[in-house]
Amino acid sequence: SKALIKSAKVAHQITHADDYGLTASNPTFSFRNVMNRIHQVIAAIAPHDSVERYQSMGVEVLEGHAKLISPWCLSITHADGNCTQLTSRSIIIATGAAPFVPPLPGLESTGYLTSDTLWDQLRSDEQAPKRLVVLGGGPIGCELAQAFARLGSDVTQVEMLERLMVKEDEEVSLFVKEALQKDKVNVLTGHRAIRCGVSELETTDATGNDTKNKVKWLEVVCGDKTQRIEFDQIIVAVGRAPRLSGFGLEELGIPTNKVVQTNDYLETLYPNIYAAGDVAGPYQFTHAAAHQAWYASVNALFGQLKRFKVDYRIIPWATFVDPEVARVGLNEQEAAEQGI
Repeated sequence: SKALIKSAKVAHQITHADDYGLTASNPTFSFRNVMNRIHQVIAAIAPHDSVERYQSMGVEVLEGHAKLISPWCLSITHADGNCTQLTSRSIIIATGAAPFVPPLPGLESTGYLTSDTLWDQLRSDEQAPKRLVVLGGGPIGCELAQAFARLGSDVTQVEMLERLMVKEDEEVSLFVKEALQKDKVNVLTGHRAIRCGVSELETTDATGNDTKNKVKWLEVVCGDKTQRIEFDQIIVAVGRAPRLSGFGLEELGIPTNKVVQTNDYLETLYPNIYAAGDVAGPYQFTHAAAHQAWYASVNALFGQLKRFKVDYRIIPWATFVDPEVARVGLNEQEAAEQGI
């Protein structure tokens, strides 16, 4: 996403080059080339998270589907169907999260993109989607809405709540909304999506022939008013849901409530089973996951000697809209809620 944002920012700077004393012009580009560059960036950084890198550091990596069968044992089913069982004094759950797709009627019939899938599904397109709906007004939705608008899409952003980025202070939400509107994003806050659909539209071409085209639409409601928004692509960006099922939490009775429930030491119901990253919450940031990983690992290895409570006091936040929004620790809104 940061590679897409960079390309969009360069296109924006070309359009507004007169702000820098240069001659402004309309950028000409192939969206396919932009997407290919993104995949080149992915390929360049992939080795840092590869199996080979971790093996070179002495980590034993087993690929397969793992399931906890006791607090000290898990079974791994490999691609060839064979199973391996591992026992361990300590286990860390770090299953991450996936884009949450709401049960919106008709969404499957229209098709949709997420922040995980759009990179492959749009890779071969010569142009950015002409009419794009971004469902969600959080950080991911705002970043993608602005980037695609700068790359030529007619973007409508739909947010159910009364403002964008509700975890930020109110004036910051207003600042982001104005920045998106300046880039011609049609921001609809206070609008709830109720259904999607596909309709056949009959048109007459220049030669007088009638043609039928399929039109995708999203229906939203605001107060007592309902409107339909036609689109070519829709990106569902309403948040990410932790991966909590399919690997044995239920069978062991480990409590979950949107995330795996842990104490201050990142221990679950079983003191030898820890959780870290998006699956543990409360923050869905890569750097927060790395922060938790240190505490979970040290407590798992040396907890019998000394344990450390995870410290969330100075977590940095950044949303890569342009201009960027960033903070460290509590904002005014959170401080007021906590009586600080």
